Amino acid sequence: MEELGKDFMVVEPLSDESSNHPDPDERVIRNAELKAKSVADRYPNSLIIGADTIVFLDGVFMGKPSSPDDAEKMLGLLSGRTHQVFTGIAVLNTSSGEIHSGVSKTDVRFKRLSSKVIKAYVASGEPLDKAGSYGIQGDGGAFIQGFSGSYSNVVGLPLELVEELLRKLR
Repeated sequence: MEELGKDFMVVEPLSDESSNHPDPDERVIRNAELKAKSVADRYPNSLIIGADTIVFLDGVFMGKPSSPDDAEKMLGLLSGRTHQVFTGIAVLNTSSGEIHSGVSKTDVRFKRLSSKVIKAYVASGEPLDKAGSYGIQGDGGAFIQGFSGSYSNVVGLPLELVEELLRKLR
C-alpha cells in the first residue's frame, strides 16, 4: 500500500479462510470478502481491503503450512513444476456497503529442488507463514525459474488489482 501512496493500517481479520469452494477464483474471493466484512463494524466510514492468497497445483490448494514437515511436502510438490498463485481482493466501503472484488492469477515455474535445499530452507523458518511454503521476496526467490503475471501477486498483494478496485469506489 505504501507503493501506491496510500495511508493504511493493518488489522487482523476476525474471520479465517473458511471457504472451501472447489474453484480457486471463487475460494479466494469469498475469503477476501469474509475478511473485509469481519472488521467492517469496527471501522465506519472507511475503505477496507480484504485479501486471501493460495497456491494451486494439480487441483490441490496450498495455504500456509501447518508444520515444518508440511512445508517440506509442499516444496517437494512444487519442485520442478509450474503452479498458480491466486489472490482474491475485496474492497469494501463501510459508508455505503459497496464492495468490489477480483482475482489476480500468476503462473510460477519452480526450479528442481534437492531435499537438502528444501530442508535447509524450511529450517530457516521463512516458509512457515507463507502460502505454498515460500516467499518470492525472500530466500525463496532463488527457487523461481520464471513467472507469468503479477509479481506483486506472488508477494501477496496484487497492486494492479487493488488500484483497479479502488478506482471503482471513487
